[in-house]
Amino acid sequence: MLLLSLFFLFFVPQALAADDGFEYRYLFSPKEITIGDRISYAVTVEHDPGLTVVFALPDSTRLSPFVSIRQETKRLRERTTVLEAELALFDIGEHALPPVTVTLRDTSGGEKTMQVAPAGAVKVNALTDSSMTELLPIKPVKRPYRPWTDYLFPVFSGVMIITGIVLIGYFVRKRTRSPSEPVDPEKDALRKIRKLEKSLEKGMQPEECYERLSYLIREYLEGEYHIRALEGVTSEIKDELSGCSAPHADTLVGLLDQADLVKFAESRPGREDCRVSLDQARKALKG
Repeated sequence: MLLLSLFFLFFVPQALAADDGFEYRYLFSPKEITIGDRISYAVTVEHDPGLTVVFALPDSTRLSPFVSIRQETKRLRERTTVLEAELALFDIGEHALPPVTVTLRDTSGGEKTMQVAPAGAVKVNALTDSSMTELLPIKPVKRPYRPWTDYLFPVFSGVMIITGIVLIGYFVRKRTRSPSEPVDPEKDALRKIRKLEKSLEKGMQPEECYERLSYLIREYLEGEYHIRALEGVTSEIKDELSGCSAPHADTLVGLLDQADLVKFAESRPGREDCRVSLDQARKALKG
């Protein structure tokens, strides 16, 4: 972190603005990412020694489609204050960096506010290359020879485990669900939310809670609106819901974005965050 701070202090481009004893500059990288990757974003303010600098990114609604992973304000020197932030993007395309509100306060209570709006944009690519039209030849990898008997025990164990899981799942479904009764996606999703709340109280980790919440929302959307929610990424689900007139679609997509952050961007929510998300899901489904 010390090397990163020194980089922001000495190797950032020339100041973009200067006024009344202060100037600012910004830096972000990289300019091109794949969906779910992180972006480093820094704003540096050079100011008079007696001033206090406060930074503020937009709230989560206005920050969209960006998601804030981390924010930290550092005073590197008496005259230099830096905002270091990590952002993530889950929408494909080009997106302008969000503006940062900078407030400077003096010892007498006076203050001055300005907005830093970086030029340029971040390009977000899909995980797969849609321009490819044919498979490229792959050179075979030479592997060391192993006798076939080495694979007997792992294969046998794997077959037994899979068979056991399939049988258990079959009997559980047979006992809990009648084939002649159609499943109500809304009631089924609300029932699973109640089970998640109980599991959370018993010690379930927030990461597992968000993973299960994401799956039950996708399962609900696929059953209720007949879209490919279980197989699609969040941005694709959002596009399909836009044509369905689904109530509270923004809330459900927002919860899927939070679950993506936990799974792909190493976000670490707490149990209270999980409870709030489960409550939002319940209200959206009942709405």
